[in-house]
Amino acid sequence: MADHTRTPYRRLQGTGYRRLVPGWAIVLLFFVIGIFALLLRGRRVQLWLGDAHLMQVEWDGYREYYKRFGYADIQTIMIRKTADGRNGNIVLACVTVLFTVLSFSTQDMSFRIAWMVIAGFFGLFLMVNTLLGPTCRCHLRTAVQTEELPSLSRLRGAHKALGQLRPLIEKAQGAITTAEIAASLQEPNALRAAPASESATLAPVAGDPSAEAPRLAS
Repeated sequence: MADHTRTPYRRLQGTGYRRLVPGWAIVLLFFVIGIFALLLRGRRVQLWLGDAHLMQVEWDGYREYYKRFGYADIQTIMIRKTADGRNGNIVLACVTVLFTVLSFSTQDMSFRIAWMVIAGFFGLFLMVNTLLGPTCRCHLRTAVQTEELPSLSRLRGAHKALGQLRPLIEKAQGAITTAEIAASLQEPNALRAAPASESATLAPVAGDPSAEAPRLAS
């Protein structure tokens, strides 16, 4: 019986896969998934500053949709920090580390280069996402509606946009001074003290014979 344990082997050139579907179907599926990813991202949204109003423009690839918010009608702009950016960094870091480990775990140079390229691709997204800063959600409120502003999705950009909007809103509505804020805070106390002051004014004046006790109207 021949001893095959000591038979030398040499690997022939090339590496292949026993594919479940043809190669062209895999390429087509890749592009189909990419198209669906583009469709699921939703509409592109931008904000434009006008002379008398803020305009939000949405574009879905075929049509544009417009919403206008008068500076005089804007009551509040709310900015809330979210964890989306941090969660995205965690996912990107995990994927980058995974492909980096795969690149060092194989002896095939072609696979090592491929894994390193993919790791560098996700690492680039990780760096960009980190440099853009924390994420946020921004809402604009008027007397009749509350509208989300998707274009202001980064905290740094939202504060910068708010700095540009503030002078326009103050010009349309007038700036609120510190004294007016203090007066508005003291207004509930003044309303609670109003019945006592009214009863004091209705009290008869001492020493006036013509003065009579106040009577309720029947």
